[in-house]
Amino acid sequence: MRRLQLCLALLLAVSCLAAKDAVNTKLVNREITRRIDLRTQVAHVSYEYVIENTGSSPAASFHFAVEAHHGETLSFISATDDERNSLTVTENVQVVSSSDAYFARIAFASPLAAGAKATVTVQTSFPHIVVPYPAEITQSEKQLLRYTGNHYVLSPYATDSQTTELELANKNIESMSRVQPVKVNEAKVSYGPYTDVPAFGFQEMTVHYENNAPYLTIQDLDRKIEISHWGNIAVEETITMLHAGAKLKGSFSRLDFQRNPAAAAQAAVQHFKTVMPATARDVYYRDEIGNISTSHMLVKDDSVEVEIRPRFPLFGGWKTHYYTGYNVPSHEYLERAGNQFRLTMRVMDHIYDDQHVQDMRVRIILPEGCKNIQVSTPFVMEELASSLHHTYLDTFGRPVVTLAASNLVQEHIQDFVLTYEFDSTHMLQEPLLVVGALYLLFVAVIVYVRLDFSLKN
Repeated sequence: MRRLQLCLALLLAVSCLAAKDAVNTKLVNREITRRIDLRTQVAHVSYEYVIENTGSSPAASFHFAVEAHHGETLSFISATDDERNSLTVTENVQVVSSSDAYFARIAFASPLAAGAKATVTVQTSFPHIVVPYPAEITQSEKQLLRYTGNHYVLSPYATDSQTTELELANKNIESMSRVQPVKVNEAKVSYGPYTDVPAFGFQEMTVHYENNAPYLTIQDLDRKIEISHWGNIAVEETITMLHAGAKLKGSFSRLDFQRNPAAAAQAAVQHFKTVMPATARDVYYRDEIGNISTSHMLVKDDSVEVEIRPRFPLFGGWKTHYYTGYNVPSHEYLERAGNQFRLTMRVMDHIYDDQHVQDMRVRIILPEGCKNIQVSTPFVMEELASSLHHTYLDTFGRPVVTLAASNLVQEHIQDFVLTYEFDSTHMLQEPLLVVGALYLLFVAVIVYVRLDFSLKN
């Protein structure tokens, strides 16, 4: 019995190892250039790798790694080669390694031959790896943030040379770790070059700096797209937004804020810009109370910009809940070939610069009578159970396609494609219902006026 248990445990261990990727130790990072943009609440990090295959056989892919606590917040990753061709990225792969790290597998455009080199650029976005420090400030204090990372670029391969450049919001740096060589020039900090860095080399990096940029997070976004074959598409977004920066310590003084808003609310968010399609019309911005008239709209050639100004300034820890909407002509987004229709629209709009959305739902309400509905998304989204939406003159209800996603950033503003079949004769249903109702009403009136309800003979 004991031998059987040992055999089962051994088989389980072997199967687990077989499911994990093996690191190609013949790959070497000849050079790495890393740029970390810390000007907003979302850290954008780009890597440029020069990789050489020192083995005797071609390599189909290589492994990209970041620290485990950074991997937990990773929202977006993409890779291109030196000719700007997109490379296939497989996220969150399991690797046979002693390091506690997050791995992604990036496939070369073509297998990297023995002795050959390849240049690969990786773009990543990390919300919430920059934290407010201190966590609470008074109304007039400036907001300080702290970034914690690695002086070395974490990699399962040895690195000959690497450099790192940090770009901050301004030159006001409270403190920073210094691993020579290091250079500070205004709002830019340069580390390196560091040479002969071993695989999974680590040296903690910390930067404590001032940043009063809006530290906003959309906790919940409900986007509703209602399609009408009568020439209109209605879009409405219901948003719950949180100021995730340093929380307000003490009470809020409206008097101080009115006297000098710039000095009395340096870290508060007073307004931000939302960008809508160029053909957007009938734009509105409301909350539970009603219309918010302090917003401003600017119509440009390629977009419509709306300055969203909440009813009160948003300090750290404060929330606001509102909804915006607009109409666009359907011919801009809806294509037709016989009874086949193809809808191409954004998954979400540009709500504010460098936005971060924790949870999002997209509901596409189609005309009654649609069938064979298929949806294609630009990134992984969960398709929830289909439902029906009932509104005026509907009989069975309109089909609703609901998509859900989480941890989204500005790079996720991409188009989804939805196809369906619709018999155009169904468009006569609503006019016929109105005509039929009016006909019955007139018949009832005619019958009523012709009947004699008096008690006299």
